[in-house]
Amino acid sequence: MMRSLVLPASVSLSILAMLVACAADDVSPVASDAPDAATSSPRDGGGTTTPGPDATVADAEAPLASQAEVEPNDGKTETETNPMTVPGEMTGTIDLADDRDIFRVTVSKGELWQWTITPAAAMAPHLAVFDLLPDNQNPSRVVFADPGAPAVLDHFVLSDGAFVAGVRDARNVPTATGKGGPTFGYTLRAVKRPLAPAPVTFPSTKTGKLASPGALDFYSFSATKGTVFGIVLRAARKVPASTLDSRLSLFDLTAKKSIITNDNAGGSPDSQIGGQIPETSDYLVVVENEGTNPTDLSYELVFQTTEP
Repeated sequence: MMRSLVLPASVSLSILAMLVACAADDVSPVASDAPDAATSSPRDGGGTTTPGPDATVADAEAPLASQAEVEPNDGKTETETNPMTVPGEMTGTIDLADDRDIFRVTVSKGELWQWTITPAAAMAPHLAVFDLLPDNQNPSRVVFADPGAPAVLDHFVLSDGAFVAGVRDARNVPTATGKGGPTFGYTLRAVKRPLAPAPVTFPSTKTGKLASPGALDFYSFSATKGTVFGIVLRAARKVPASTLDSRLSLFDLTAKKSIITNDNAGGSPDSQIGGQIPETSDYLVVVENEGTNPTDLSYELVFQTTEP
C-alpha cells in the first residue's frame, strides 16, 4: 500500500532535522494496485502528468544517468550527502540499521518531476523531497509504502531552491526501529514530465479526482492584468464530502513565478485563492493533497469572477 503527504514549506534547518520533520503520521492506506500518479482518473477537468497529444516527451524518454550511493550520506552535516543527476536513477541500500540516504538534486521552477522508489522485498520505502532554503515557497513532499511495494510522487517546483531527496525505511519514521541491512536495497528514479494542464475559462466549475495521494492535477487559463478572480476548491464542503485535504497554488507560466498558495479556507481543509491578476499572462493552477485520508480524493473546482 502506498501513502503520501504534503508538508508545509519550512525554514532552513539542518538536513537531518528537516528530514525528521518530514514524517507522515497515521496516513491511511492506498491499495497497492491504485492508479499510477501518471495516469488519468475519471474527471471532466484536471490535467495530469500524462503527456497530451502535442506534448514533448523528450525528457521523459531521455536516457537516465545511472548512479550508486556512497556513504557517508546520512545528512548529519551538509557535506554528508551525495549529488544525484536528474533525470537519473540511483541505487542504494538502507544499511546499517536506521540508515538514511540523502541526495542533492538540481531542479528548476516550473518543472514537473516524477519520483519513483522501487524497494527490495525487505524494505518499506519512505521518500521525502524538500527545499533547504529559508522562507521557501516549496512544500515538502513525502511518499511511503509497505515492504516491497513501489511508491510514486509528483513534484511541481514552484520556486528555485536547494533541494534534497531523502530515503529511509518507513518503519524507522518517525521513531527508529532498527530496520535496515544489506537486503534493504532500492532504486530511486527521477524523470521530468511534460505538463498537460486542462484549459479552463471563467466562470466555470470543474470536477476532478486525484489519481493517487502523490498525484497532482493541473489547470491553465489566460488572464489580463487587474482582472478580479477567485478559485475555490470544494472537497469537505461538497456534497457528498470527500476526504481530500487540498492545497491550491497559482503559478505564472510566462514569468515562471509562484503567485499565491493556500491550503486552508473557510474553516475547513478546503483551499481557495483569489484577488487581482498581477500581470497579463498564462497561469497554471496546481491541485494537490496534503491530507492523511486517501479514501476519496475527489473535488469540485469553481473558477469565478469575484474574490472568494
